[in-house]
Amino acid sequence: MSRKPSKILIMHGWQADSGSNWFPEAKVFLEKKGFEVFVPDNPGGYSPKLSEWLGRIEQNKPDENWILIGHSLGGVTILKYLEKTNMPVAQTILLATPINEMKFTPLKNFFEQGFDWEKIKQNGGKINLIYELDDQVVPLEHGHILAGKLSAPLTVVPGAIHICRMNVEIIGDIIDE
Repeated sequence: MSRKPSKILIMHGWQADSGSNWFPEAKVFLEKKGFEVFVPDNPGGYSPKLSEWLGRIEQNKPDENWILIGHSLGGVTILKYLEKTNMPVAQTILLATPINEMKFTPLKNFFEQGFDWEKIKQNGGKINLIYELDDQVVPLEHGHILAGKLSAPLTVVPGAIHICRMNVEIIGDIIDE
């Protein structure tokens, strides 16, 4: 990569939107650092469709000038995008991202095809993971598995309630590494 990335796409998780959790604070924080930040609202409510969520990423045409940040199901969407595209991004940050639908049947369509880990690593740029120590929604074990599959560093934060609340400077620190 010849230049520093300048654009960031933040994908929210299931039953959230661009105004939820830490997303508005992260947008302001990252814009102050000089990034152009996009936080789209994903459709589907209780029954989201992977194809529609992928469309939110695809419409931005991410390339080596982009950082993709995904929370929970938004992270799964980014994984699916990275295995589908032929255009690598600069960096990928996944927060509380599950590796299967667990007990949430409406999410099954996001996991039906499994994952192409090599293609994801090839297109994900510098990949970082952030998980909560005692997440009751997506257990830390998912982070350990992803860290192994993606050869990615794992940051563990306590008390973040499924990473729905956190100090957004953690993201800034990871981007600046």
